Amino acid sequence: MWSGTNSKDLKILNRILVRNIIRRRGPISRSEIAQETGLTPSTVTVITAELLEAGVIKEAGHGESTGGRRPVLLELNPTAAHIFAVKLQRGEATAALFGLTCNLLAERTYHLDTDAPEGVVETIGRSFQELAREADIDPGSVLLCGVACPGLVCSERGIVERSSNLGWLKVPLGEMIRNRLGGISVHVENISNAAALAEKEFGLGKGYSDMVFVNLSVGVSAGILVNGEIYGGVQGYAGEIGHVSFIPKDGPWCACGRRGCFEAVCGARAVLERIKARVPEEEFARYGLSKDLVKLNELIGSPLVDSPEVQRVVDETGRAVGILVANLVNLLNPRIIILGGELSAFGKPLLRAVEEEVKLRSLEEMYNSTSIELSNLRGSGPLMGVYALALEKVFSLEEWDVNVELRV
Repeated sequence: MWSGTNSKDLKILNRILVRNIIRRRGPISRSEIAQETGLTPSTVTVITAELLEAGVIKEAGHGESTGGRRPVLLELNPTAAHIFAVKLQRGEATAALFGLTCNLLAERTYHLDTDAPEGVVETIGRSFQELAREADIDPGSVLLCGVACPGLVCSERGIVERSSNLGWLKVPLGEMIRNRLGGISVHVENISNAAALAEKEFGLGKGYSDMVFVNLSVGVSAGILVNGEIYGGVQGYAGEIGHVSFIPKDGPWCACGRRGCFEAVCGARAVLERIKARVPEEEFARYGLSKDLVKLNELIGSPLVDSPEVQRVVDETGRAVGILVANLVNLLNPRIIILGGELSAFGKPLLRAVEEEVKLRSLEEMYNSTSIELSNLRGSGPLMGVYALALEKVFSLEEWDVNVELRV
């Protein structure tokens, strides 16, 4: 963040600076804003008056007196503008509308064929209309759309270069969604990078500059933060740990077309298939589940999850994940590794197996300095992550144009 200045030429930067201070520190008084930014009290008064008139901020009562009149406190107006967030994974799209203070206004999950990008984009466009009606907001107040997508994502150009799980190759997703939403700016991010940023902003990663988020889902990947920033490697694709060779010879086929990838062994679909192979059909029926149709979240939410057969699979999976995590500990020496995604819902039995394996396979000094945790974020980490990214972009805009007529 830059320092404030009273120069007329930098009035726009001062507005952005004040807006961001109120966002992060509000409710806050004008005098505190002046102290934080280095701006003169008169400059702060002018800028906050403009922001109040525009409806970007609002008054939030009075603070404690320090000898004179009690100061008026200012905070962000959560309804001043809105952000549309989308998470994609195989067979599913989750869309949500947020206000500016992380307030979730509406959310829906759609089950669909994700093989064709055009169909996915059409569903996203339809969901935008439906959610705007449900939340009773003007679609023109939505300033930005953030999309979390599995695979190799070029965020700068909004292109999904390759997604094994979606079966996509060189899909200009950002441009396609922008056109469908009538011109809203769109930011596309890798799903694990987005989740890592959510943990840093809202979850267990708060206060840590070096951390790894491991997404244990249909796909398996990692979001890696180094010095507080996403580490992407040369092309921005770093973190595809699901395609680390896990079984060197004659392993199961992976969606990427190779055999023996970690994802093919410990992805959510592979784990569910292992459970189905070991648990008799009558056991599923006993708990009101269909062996052929059951979904992982249904199984985890059922008493069947506590059966010896399922717990053995959970333990085996945790130990396999532990091998992967031990390699991350030895390679990166992060302060914290957070496990998320559908498989993390197996909870403490999974975590215990992971920790035991990591302790066996990582260097003691590194193991002792690394905390391994299950994500405790409420809601979807990837959704929260692209919301946080979009929020940063919104607050770097010179002005907020919320009168754009959207063609949806």
